[in-house]
Amino acid sequence: LVAPLSENESHARGILRLVELGSGDGEMTATTTNEDGETKDGENKPIARWEPLAVGLRLIVDYLQKRTGELPPPPPRTDGCGNDDDEDEGTGLGTGGGGVYAEGPRIPKIDRADPLGVVESINGGVGVTTTNNNNNESNGKKPPSSSTPPNANSPVFELMKALPSIVDAHVEHAEPRVRSLVAQVVGVYALYATSLLNWLGSCNISEEVGSNNCSNDEENNQLKQLKQSIYSAQTGRRAIHAAILLSLTSHLQMKEPSRTDNPSAASDGALDDTTGWRALETNLHALASYIDGCVGRSSSNASADDVFVGDGSGHNADKGSYVDEEIHLFQSPELGDDGGDDQFGWLLSGLEHCCVIHVNRHVRAASAAVLGVLVKACMRSSSRGGGDSHRHLLVDETSLFRSVLKNSLRSTLEDNWSQVRMAGSVLCRRFVQALLRIHRLDGKLNSEEGHDETDEDDESDDEHEELTLFESAVAPDLVPMLLPRMCLNRFYLAQGVKLYSQDTWKLVFGNNGMQQQRSDSPDELFSSEETEGGGGMGAVARCAAPLCRFYAKMCDADNHAVREAACQGVAELAQKVGTHPLFAEYLSPFVTMLLQALLMCFHDESWPVRDEACLACGTFCLAYPDECLSELPTLFERWTEQLTDQIWSVREDAAVALGDAVAAYGPSMLDKVLPVLRKSLPAARDQLPMTRAEYKRLHNDVGAHTGNQVYSCGSLAPKLKKGPAPGAGRIGCMSCFVDRPKAPWEATDGCIYLLRELCVRFANRDESDREDVVMGDAVLLPLMTELADVCRLSHYPQSDDLRTTLWRQLPPIAEALGKRRTKSLYLDLFIDSLAKNLDDQYSCASQLSIHAAGQCSEEIADLIGVGIFRGRLEATGQGEVAFDRLMEDRRREKNMTAMSGGKFAGREMFHSPFGPPMASQLI
Repeated sequence: LVAPLSENESHARGILRLVELGSGDGEMTATTTNEDGETKDGENKPIARWEPLAVGLRLIVDYLQKRTGELPPPPPRTDGCGNDDDEDEGTGLGTGGGGVYAEGPRIPKIDRADPLGVVESINGGVGVTTTNNNNNESNGKKPPSSSTPPNANSPVFELMKALPSIVDAHVEHAEPRVRSLVAQVVGVYALYATSLLNWLGSCNISEEVGSNNCSNDEENNQLKQLKQSIYSAQTGRRAIHAAILLSLTSHLQMKEPSRTDNPSAASDGALDDTTGWRALETNLHALASYIDGCVGRSSSNASADDVFVGDGSGHNADKGSYVDEEIHLFQSPELGDDGGDDQFGWLLSGLEHCCVIHVNRHVRAASAAVLGVLVKACMRSSSRGGGDSHRHLLVDETSLFRSVLKNSLRSTLEDNWSQVRMAGSVLCRRFVQALLRIHRLDGKLNSEEGHDETDEDDESDDEHEELTLFESAVAPDLVPMLLPRMCLNRFYLAQGVKLYSQDTWKLVFGNNGMQQQRSDSPDELFSSEETEGGGGMGAVARCAAPLCRFYAKMCDADNHAVREAACQGVAELAQKVGTHPLFAEYLSPFVTMLLQALLMCFHDESWPVRDEACLACGTFCLAYPDECLSELPTLFERWTEQLTDQIWSVREDAAVALGDAVAAYGPSMLDKVLPVLRKSLPAARDQLPMTRAEYKRLHNDVGAHTGNQVYSCGSLAPKLKKGPAPGAGRIGCMSCFVDRPKAPWEATDGCIYLLRELCVRFANRDESDREDVVMGDAVLLPLMTELADVCRLSHYPQSDDLRTTLWRQLPPIAEALGKRRTKSLYLDLFIDSLAKNLDDQYSCASQLSIHAAGQCSEEIADLIGVGIFRGRLEATGQGEVAFDRLMEDRRREKNMTAMSGGKFAGREMFHSPFGPPMASQLI
């Protein structure tokens, strides 16, 4: 019989042989030649190829992962700290679930039944699953039917004996892909070695190793050899850790003498901020993988002989827990000793430097990953078998580690690079979850000891407002720093950051983190009578001062994506907090400050920023009309400017904001809006004549496109940074004075959106947003007549775009006016143009306008009746054939959908794994 792959000695030796070939110790060579194809110096020079080394390292990762899965799983945790890997940022680093966020796309894995992972682990005291390292079922694999622990002669120990020297030799390899694989090897080595410790301390090894064919002496000898092999693995693990720290120390000391304020602002020989740092990033990944792989649990079942003391350096014995073994790295330097011993605190200060100051974004993200697994390590090192708990490192205000976490989170959560912001969001969730668990565990312990804090001072409960679990668990100095950044990142442009931050918010504030209620809105601020402390909305309201200051600061940030997210966040405050009966007063003192920040964004060169600022100001006028009254003249001027903007969505949102202003201020604002509407509506008549051939020639003219707007990589927003010009000039990355002038037809286009807003919100007296504002036919009919006449013009090529807008907005206008008014007064104004556009016999219209005309015809026909609408088309002498064909196509689509059982229902049946969950999944 052939031995299993994991137990095959030739397989392990074959892996080592590949590593030797890639390390230059084998016979694989390459010949160095010159440009003429001749051998240089007439000799063959051996050159080691890194490909065999990479393959060998990858095989080592797979080999050790399989061996780890064959070990018996440790018993469930009973210390109230939950699972070791409750979040599972799977990235393929080979650390037993990928607890280190370093590469590849992420799809956050969340247990919908218990998303925070604290229901049973905290309230019940027992986790529902074991650690991810041995929980193969959570990774989509079936658990092994029976465990097969190693024996003293297993080839895995021969492989592990060689790995420390391999890691030491290649931790700074010239090929970055090799260094990344070394980091994975480090993770699986630490995982297997510490899992062996768990197995050694949690079971009767004599029964596991014993054999009926062996005498007692032979059995004892095998047991002794096995323990010695396990202890040798711990020696190798510590050697690997020492090699990583040594390399990391040398890289942290890299600096350029000319840079005194920021030693890492540049590096010798580097031309940009992404090169020249050698192995610093991969060293951080290796350290994070090592820490994440240290899953050891000291157990009371282990005898004194089972504890390996180590090298006699005075460090803690090998327990397999990183914080227990390396507690000296978390301690502050001793005072009064000329700065203290160098071994104390240098790692944390170096990580803080990499997160906050370092110029390389990859280094900043990697250091945030190290801090994240350190938080996990602190939670792993809780009290087991009489050991000391190190959770105080996370909650003690004098803790160096807590200070580093605070400063690093402040920087990474507002970093200019999405990659770093994503790493900071992962760190934030892990830190907050740890604090929530500690808070609940402390409350549970207090209740078991008979100390009920709620009964100590009943009068104080009446004086202080009820807080959310987040505010109670997180220290007062952390809440004003974390909450604004957590809020803003829910609107960030990068989808990974946005979706992950939205889910974090729901996990923290959704009904005390247990998420029994969810909203269809992905950025919902949870608040209900059933939510303690008002949920997320209550926390935001009580933190209004730092939150508003942070939003105002981010409205002036250099990154256009940050400015756009800040404007969305400000709009959310006005829409949700500003209209809440309990929390609106918290935001009232800061309305003026937020309006000033939004007014500055009106001049932004990035149109999404202008778009969001426009909407946010209208929302503020609805929520706080009195506070906004002083800025109303300026706001009205900005809104009317945006109504003629070059971007159609900016024009539409300016119309929405003007509709909000009319709803907020009534007839006085309507009297200001109507003159603007009457003046700008016929502006398309002033559009210069141009043929389609001239328009196409202009589009293909190279000179006309030279020196125009530069756009940012990875987005359609302009590549803009703050310019030096002060005042009301547009802010942006560069001095971008090149700008396309506004076209007259765009003013008419904006007025169509404004007419839609006025009709939808004020055309019907019974459904008007204000009783004193009604758009009667005496006012509306002349405007609609002028609109119909202007849209008939076709002397310029953009007239099709104008009619497309008209056909898209006409159905909601007709719906607001009602069936009777539409048939009697307004349908005949547009029916001839609609029929002509619908039946385009000479192919003069664009496909967009033809499709919009067909959609408009269908919706209006549903409103007034298909027969009536078709009769109006027949009266024009054209369009009825095209309308019949359109309705037949619609009936065919409906029949196909019914016959397929919803298979062709469209976007309602589609769900992206990267998007928020569908409504049916929100349980």
